[in-house]
Amino acid sequence: MGHKFFSIQYLRGLAAILVLASHALLYPLVEHNLGFSRLGWLGVILFFVISGFIMVVVTGEGRFSAAEFLRRRFIRVVPMYWIATLLAAALALYAPQIFKTTVYDGTQLVLSLLFIPFYNPVSGGIHPLYKLGWTLNYEMFFYVSFALLAFLGAGARVVCLTIAFSALALMGLVFEPQSAIPQFYTSYMPLAFCAGAWVGLATMRGKISQLSRNAIYAAAIVGLIAMIEGFAWGAEIVEDGYAFIGFLIFATALVLLLVRLEPVMPRIALFERIGDASYSIYLVHIYEVAILSGIAFKLLDPADMFADYLVAAVSIIGGTTAGWMLYQWGELPLLRFVSKRFASRNKPPAGPVTPAAA
Repeated sequence: MGHKFFSIQYLRGLAAILVLASHALLYPLVEHNLGFSRLGWLGVILFFVISGFIMVVVTGEGRFSAAEFLRRRFIRVVPMYWIATLLAAALALYAPQIFKTTVYDGTQLVLSLLFIPFYNPVSGGIHPLYKLGWTLNYEMFFYVSFALLAFLGAGARVVCLTIAFSALALMGLVFEPQSAIPQFYTSYMPLAFCAGAWVGLATMRGKISQLSRNAIYAAAIVGLIAMIEGFAWGAEIVEDGYAFIGFLIFATALVLLLVRLEPVMPRIALFERIGDASYSIYLVHIYEVAILSGIAFKLLDPADMFADYLVAAVSIIGGTTAGWMLYQWGELPLLRFVSKRFASRNKPPAGPVTPAAA
């Protein structure tokens, strides 16, 4: 499918903004409302659903080259993440005072660059040295799992992927492993990729375009109820299994609805550009939020709620702008450079070169 889904680009931008908004709000208000973390969690789940959708649509109905698929994923995701990780490591080594939960560790750096999960005692969770990279550990896990099923047709591929990830999640629920690697890979989070994969499969086969108006209304209502449940359930903790179900239903319904409305959706250049820059926004926004908020709260009273929300709003705009600038002057040139260095001798698989969800 050579069609570029503008709806998916808009949703990628929305997912990045949700993560950005979460951190912008948490910086001054974390002690007032931990629920802002749920915004970022929803953004990540939406990213994963979109990623599952994109990978199915890009690879098409038949078999594909696993090596070529992984080459393209490597080019699109890894160089930018490695640069972000090495930058964080260098700053943690030479200017450790600017971080709260990042400490330089050579072993952690190697494990982070190799996408190997580990328990980080400083952050208190399974996080790489550059903390935001935990989502990319899941992305790479999904890519490798998807590539291992390259010999199957699209339908069988999605079914096998769903069975495998569901079995892992069930094992995690039953055995509750404590070690980092089994705990990470038996999480329910990868199920979001499966949800997106099913929407992608239905889209390829024309099922989404055939949805009736009543089905659209039903999906919208169910999605809205699920979103409310996701924010309301277990609000005292960031990640909760029941809340995940609500957010997953909402994110899946949102992708389904916007893909269904794609033919009548206006092309909005600003939303499209934010979507294009979503990976850069995700990687760079934490620096922008920390720098801007750090400066602002030397001038403003952090106990002033109006000031808190004002700084958060400016941080969201600033983080989006910084991400777009990084996309234009960093990500795109790097992508072109790495693509030439790792050019494939084989003809690439059919489909658009769509940026991966981060």
